[in-house]
Amino acid sequence: MRLLERHRIQRDDRPANGAVVVGVDDSAASRVAAEYAAVEAELRGWDLQLLHVQPAGTTRYAPGDRGARMLERMAGRVHGRAPAVAVSSHLAVGAAATVLLEEVSDTDIVVVGHHSGPALAAFGIRIEERVAALHRGPALVVPESGRPLGPALADRPVIVGVDDDRSPTAVLDFARTEAMLRGCELIVLHTSGDGSVPRLCHGAVTGDPVEAMVSASQQASAVVVDRHGADVTTTLIGRAARVLVRASACPVFLIG
Repeated sequence: MRLLERHRIQRDDRPANGAVVVGVDDSAASRVAAEYAAVEAELRGWDLQLLHVQPAGTTRYAPGDRGARMLERMAGRVHGRAPAVAVSSHLAVGAAATVLLEEVSDTDIVVVGHHSGPALAAFGIRIEERVAALHRGPALVVPESGRPLGPALADRPVIVGVDDDRSPTAVLDFARTEAMLRGCELIVLHTSGDGSVPRLCHGAVTGDPVEAMVSASQQASAVVVDRHGADVTTTLIGRAARVLVRASACPVFLIG
């Protein structure tokens, strides 16, 4: 990677209409993801949908049952975080990743929490990774230990990693918009193939560009990465995105 670029993005018109859809359950990771989803919806002026999926073979919850009560609590939680956001809730039955993907359009942002621990889905791919990989629009994966939200959101930069030769234009465009909405700085890390990576402030060290992004996430409010990156033959998640989803200290947007 060569020297980073820093940009202060000015607030402009909000993006075209869409929705923010977040998969929720009763876990700590899900609660954090829902709060970030609410803030993202507020920044964009979009509606927020809470979706809870029960395993196949179970029945939909009736009002007052555990699932419905969980959604009520979650709706109250996100309303407290972003009172101006219109929130709806939906219960469904089936495979969580499949149902969530069916509920979102290409223009929607899908949000999932990253659950710590060894639990994996089929073929060693976590549910959140599968959703983030297969959604055709932007996906946001939020670590369970995501930083507290609030005014400090504008104090930390959005960081985007781009390969000058292969990265889709959409990756950088999305990062610019996200920084504009947050009113924060945008830091662009460019891959140049010389084996060096920049630090956030100045100077350079030799190392893995992906690990440099993980390190940079410690000081960022969000990281934006190409969903597939150099792994153009895969139908799922590329190496850079997979490592960042599992190791980033801040939420990760997957684009492209």
